[in-house]
Amino acid sequence: MIDPQTALALCRLCFYAGVIATYGAGAFTAWLAPGRLGRQLALASTGPVNAAALLALGSTIAWLPLEAATIGSWQSALDSGTLSVLLFGTAIGSVWLVRLVLALALAASLLWPSADRVRTALAALLLASLALGGHAAMDGDTPRGVVHVLNHAVHLLSGGFWLGSLLLLPACLTRLRDPAECKEAAVALRRFSRAGHVAVALVIASGVVNTFLVLGRWPLDPGSPYQMLLAAKIVLVAGMTGLALVNRYVFVPDIRKQPDRAIVRIRAGTYAELALGAGVLILVAFFGLLDPAG
Repeated sequence: MIDPQTALALCRLCFYAGVIATYGAGAFTAWLAPGRLGRQLALASTGPVNAAALLALGSTIAWLPLEAATIGSWQSALDSGTLSVLLFGTAIGSVWLVRLVLALALAASLLWPSADRVRTALAALLLASLALGGHAAMDGDTPRGVVHVLNHAVHLLSGGFWLGSLLLLPACLTRLRDPAECKEAAVALRRFSRAGHVAVALVIASGVVNTFLVLGRWPLDPGSPYQMLLAAKIVLVAGMTGLALVNRYVFVPDIRKQPDRAIVRIRAGTYAELALGAGVLILVAFFGLLDPAG
């Protein structure tokens, strides 16, 4: 049987995937894609986005019982006493309640398909709520602690935007070939490029700050599982950054000269970025449960 720690890590992974997909796709259709294109992409992505939002809700509900199981055993996941102490007597419980309210509101927003901006804002808040717990909360209610939480929220939101908005980029690229939609698609790509530059810069800057707030140094200790997994994450993010730069400054300029080949290459680069991003989420889901000092 799977152990509670691994189950909690998988729950975290499901939460990340669900909320980032909802947030990133919503940001793309609501703010990057103009007019009719935004509505078309929102309609086409309704099913996956709804599934992602429900995945975020389901993983949120499962999170607290799994936390209880990691403290005791699998029996603790359903023990009312353990759950009550965890819920009402710890910061974990308080943060979980906030997250549950946001996840329920996000799921309820699915009943109003036109409320895409509200849904995106709720997904952003749900993602940012991760900064209220874990390593970001290790410094408590101190000035350093406030800086740590705010910085981690920036890291989560910028990273979530970067990875989540990539999900709709291939569909937008396809519309560059359609004379009726190519102008709006080009506008969306330009907006994505500008916003993407900001998001990548914020991910890197806030990631460096996070690393030094948690460790006080670069993660170079081969005997520390936390540091080695964090180092692997840094390598994957560097790979994503490299792919993004190649897409923007090598392949995008070729669209005017050789549009078909350029679009194929940009799409391939996008899928590669998404694959590396999935690797980042897997690593974070697991090393976020480890002791940085270990």
